[in-house]
Amino acid sequence: MTAPRLASVAALVLMLVAGASGAGAQTYHSGQNLQPVFEGWEQNADGSFNMVFGYLNRNYEEHLGIPVGPDNRFEPGDPDRGQPTFFYPRRQRIIFRVRVPADWGDRELVWTVTAHGRTDRAVGWLVPEQIIDEQVIAMNRAGGGAPEMVNAAPAIILVESAERAVRVGEPLTLTAIIRDDGVPPMRPARQSRPPGRRNALGLRLAWIQYRGPGTVAFDPWSAPMEDHTPGWTPPPIPEDGRIVTTARFSEPGTYVIRGMADDGYLYSAADVTVTVTP
Repeated sequence: MTAPRLASVAALVLMLVAGASGAGAQTYHSGQNLQPVFEGWEQNADGSFNMVFGYLNRNYEEHLGIPVGPDNRFEPGDPDRGQPTFFYPRRQRIIFRVRVPADWGDRELVWTVTAHGRTDRAVGWLVPEQIIDEQVIAMNRAGGGAPEMVNAAPAIILVESAERAVRVGEPLTLTAIIRDDGVPPMRPARQSRPPGRRNALGLRLAWIQYRGPGTVAFDPWSAPMEDHTPGWTPPPIPEDGRIVTTARFSEPGTYVIRGMADDGYLYSAADVTVTVTP
């Protein structure tokens, strides 16, 4: 095993040990690092592969903005592989995929992030033990116990264009239609150990900021991981599946915001690129 792979495994072990320490673990509101996470890989029908990544923002409150560049990059090749530049607190799983060709072989794909003076890496490679599928994804997102069942990922359709423009502070209307097969049946988030591991089940729509120089305020808003709060239940969905959300942007620049149709096990995403002017 190469040095980068050993470093990645060591970082993951430390992360798991820290998470297992329970209520005695020290927590921080801000000032901590961000650990990229290699979640595993998927094989596509055309023979190519998806390297799947998420992250752990060790802060309980601080959002981190880290533009693509020396502090947020991939190697080898293009440093921009579609990774987020806006990071929500705590553990965010299965956030994005990087497609690599069928002849990728045993090469490594390394995501490096520097936050608050500390540099951390996630190393992706096609080791057999790291292959994942929808069942594995469902178990990780729901906190384990996801039964083997026929479950299609929800669908999301954007009514407006995926390229939008708005001025700072003005509301941008986002209309999305979401649909699902009714699997899994709705279930409030449950108590778990460690806390926050059990996801609520049932169809919902969530908008998140994925990239951008400032911050985005959504209305209505459900923060990432709020659906892991014991007792949280997905809000009712209109019969036609049409949900209207507004977004306001704090400063000029180019943003990517993401709508996620989520059933608690699987999700489908649709991105909107927004040019925000003064």
